Amino acid sequence: MTQIAIIGGGASGTITAIQLLRNLKGNAKVFLLEKRESALFRGAAYSSQLPYEPLNVQAGRMSMFNHLPDDFFNWLKINKQSKTEVEITKDSFVSRRWFGDYLTANFEQAKQNAKEVQVEIINSTAHDLDFDVLQNGYFISLDNNRKIFADYIVFACGNEQPSDILQKEEIDSIPNKYVSNPWAVNPFSKLKQDEDVLFIGTGLTSVDHLVSLHKQNHRGKIFCFSRNGYLPLPHAPIQHFVFDAKEEPTELKQVFEVLQRNIQNAETENIRWQNVIDALRPHTARIWKRMSVDSKKYFLKRLRTYWEIHRHRMPLASAQAIQQMKDSGQLKIISGNFKGVVVCKEEIQFQYFQKEDRKENSISIQQIINCTGPSNDYHQTENTLFKNLLQKGWMKQDELKLGIETGARGEIIKSNGVVLHKTFAVGPVRKAMEWESTAIREIRTQAENVAIAIARPIDKNYEIEEVGL
Repeated sequence: MTQIAIIGGGASGTITAIQLLRNLKGNAKVFLLEKRESALFRGAAYSSQLPYEPLNVQAGRMSMFNHLPDDFFNWLKINKQSKTEVEITKDSFVSRRWFGDYLTANFEQAKQNAKEVQVEIINSTAHDLDFDVLQNGYFISLDNNRKIFADYIVFACGNEQPSDILQKEEIDSIPNKYVSNPWAVNPFSKLKQDEDVLFIGTGLTSVDHLVSLHKQNHRGKIFCFSRNGYLPLPHAPIQHFVFDAKEEPTELKQVFEVLQRNIQNAETENIRWQNVIDALRPHTARIWKRMSVDSKKYFLKRLRTYWEIHRHRMPLASAQAIQQMKDSGQLKIISGNFKGVVVCKEEIQFQYFQKEDRKENSISIQQIINCTGPSNDYHQTENTLFKNLLQKGWMKQDELKLGIETGARGEIIKSNGVVLHKTFAVGPVRKAMEWESTAIREIRTQAENVAIAIARPIDKNYEIEEVGL
């Protein structure tokens, strides 16, 4: 019996499990490991209990199957249309939890259809691996003191915890007033309705949480702080566009020249730039791999912020709510460099060097919520499994500290440059090598490729190409 262990039972792990159940033939067993039962089949993003929790991608672009681009939309029409008075369209931004329901339903259906494949859900965390030469596979040590054997391992661990810009002693000085990871807990459980709150970070995590406060009729002031103070730009309606990337640019300047030309071509057809950015995505991994390290470093240092606000966009309803909060004076966006925090009785003085007037400044708040996004430095992560594998040389952190080095199909690369036998990665772990590796659009392709590599190991050159949407 072939045994496959998927480490991580969120969205990446669930989609991988579904693809394995669809592709495996004969007697096999799939272990799906997920410590948090509430995150099973959903992960942090799709188990959210926020008052405001829309997907940041339109329903028409969230299918988990490449060959069925309308699958999620069709599922919504059948299963969720009766639960809302608003007509669901392909441009709708529906609840995150509904996408979690969609993943759960597909998993149960795939499990039912795969008669010869056993599935075992394990609510525990893997903390180490040992290779068994005689069995040509791995024993996985779990936190519940159990060991399981697997012929293949898929790392689908999702995003790591956010990094803290506050020092440990600063965090210790404000107990119960600092939320290190807003997706892991209810970040507003200890926040009174008239208290002032600061979000560190101005990306999509901040957007969802500050609009949630708005929906709760929060009366206190809200501050959003980041180095540049840029918020994500809004989405536009879906329009079909075919990106022309015949030149396969290898340097950053060429990449932006090709992007600019495509945007200009789209404008002649009255197609919005947002759709051009989306049409680039099937080409992004190849372009990223071909770029020099110097180009990547320059992009990350100088251009990443601008790229992020164009690429990771928010729903128009979110943009309108934020504008309303800004116009009322409740919300203030601050750009600058963090200096420190000082506790003054019941208040926290957040000190920073303001970018606009180039002066030191401070604001008084009662709570700080860290929305800086996931850490990609696996040497600094709290993930014991990754720390142990890095120490053994069974994994290798990339030079730019974006993720773990992987092969063309997501094979784990050891520190000596050799593939770690029968191991793969799906999802954010692959960001170092592919850049775009955190959204369903990329995860579904990775999961399908990995499932086929495991189920049909003879087909060495088989690779799924993502359909353009």
